[in-house]
Amino acid sequence: MREEQQSTRPMPKRLMLGVVAASLPIGAVLLVTMPQAQKASVKIGIVNVQKVLEVAPGGAGLASLRKQVDADLKKQATNIQALQQKVASGSATAADRQTLATATQTYNATGQRYQKQLQDRFAPVAKTVNTAVAATAKAQGYNLVLDYAVAQQSGLVIYAETSKMDLTQAVIKQLKK
Repeated sequence: MREEQQSTRPMPKRLMLGVVAASLPIGAVLLVTMPQAQKASVKIGIVNVQKVLEVAPGGAGLASLRKQVDADLKKQATNIQALQQKVASGSATAADRQTLATATQTYNATGQRYQKQLQDRFAPVAKTVNTAVAATAKAQGYNLVLDYAVAQQSGLVIYAETSKMDLTQAVIKQLKK
């Protein structure tokens, strides 16, 4: 009988808040329990990094190298596909199979070489762009800046009024200083 009495008693208010808080997401709990958290203002900006890279010092050379890499690797990939089709059809000779193996090895080695070249050329450009973005964001009071393309492709951003938060032109101006 004692167990029945305990189960029918109302929960203490302090414990009820704990039960409610446990069922809410952590962010909601913080907002409910800490009113000052609701007052904090976060200013979020967005930058079209691709546009900025186009005008950044070294950006034109990087774009040119990328075009060269894409064209060369596409040509090699087309050759490999033709050889693979020949092997798959059963009409390939031993020489064709060897040519396919060599072409595949060359493609992989070329891709690795180009990847290193792209990384080496991109690193200083990225540092310059990141510095310009950070300086612009700080000067304008932004707490967080997102790459427009990444935000759009990731699906993490559902809505953004970009006209009020786009820092692209300001970053370009910063780069030209």
